[in-house]
Amino acid sequence: MDGGGPEILRASGLTKVFGHGESAVRAVDNVDLTVCCGELLLVMGPSGSGKTTLLTMIGGLLRPTAGSVEIEGIDITRLSDARLAPIRRRSVGFIFQSFNLWETLSVQENVELPLNMAGVTGREARERARTLLVDRGLGRRLSFRSRDLSGGEKQRVSIARALANEPRLLLADEPTANLDSQHGRDVMRLLHDVAKRGDRAVIAVSHDQRIREVADRVLWMEDGRLSDMGHLATDPVCGMKVEVERSRASSRYRDKTYYFCSRGCSWEFLEDPESFDAAQRRGMASPPGVRD
Repeated sequence: MDGGGPEILRASGLTKVFGHGESAVRAVDNVDLTVCCGELLLVMGPSGSGKTTLLTMIGGLLRPTAGSVEIEGIDITRLSDARLAPIRRRSVGFIFQSFNLWETLSVQENVELPLNMAGVTGREARERARTLLVDRGLGRRLSFRSRDLSGGEKQRVSIARALANEPRLLLADEPTANLDSQHGRDVMRLLHDVAKRGDRAVIAVSHDQRIREVADRVLWMEDGRLSDMGHLATDPVCGMKVEVERSRASSRYRDKTYYFCSRGCSWEFLEDPESFDAAQRRGMASPPGVRD
């Protein structure tokens, strides 16, 4: 399952080994990965499984031992540091677990900073930063120092900053780790909207089981290797993501199969299945929770 758009990322045989000889650690082991425009991919796994190492290689912050990373058709692993820096600045946005905001700068200045580094200054930088922040519900926080914000607000500033130079690929490292469950879901829904509405893709790594429902695709990483956690469908009643292979219930209606997170949702669906068929006739190519 992908976003249905053009390919943004392709990683082939990606490997990272730390150390040498008997002490060598294979943090990422021969990973192949493709991500398309419009997709929110979630990579899950225990601490130390290689998730962050994978993410930093994809973003060009760490050189792989072997393999390649292509972003919009450009193999960044073959570029010199001088040629890599502007591509990384233009094509990749980073969102960090610890926010990485400058506490002495205002919220707006934090978003203007990457614009200034990319050569966008003055009124253009101020207006772009303001628009990004207002769109994320921070219009009343523009002059606040980041130290005076809540955790959820800090992460929204981080997202606005990551979007400043209009990258096609956003990389989020444990974006909900320092947030409570509600703010964590809000941040993941915001990232989902970024992927769907912004002509870009988002890759998030996490071990937080609570945020799986928002992702389009979920992969499991352990001992440096990726595996598919199964196909996901959306429960048409509650909107939660459901693993097809582990769904609590399913129902066939008009040659379609619907998957549900609970028996209660399936019972509610069966009370009025026609409404979902009507939604399809109104223009939805495939109603939520449906697999042909």
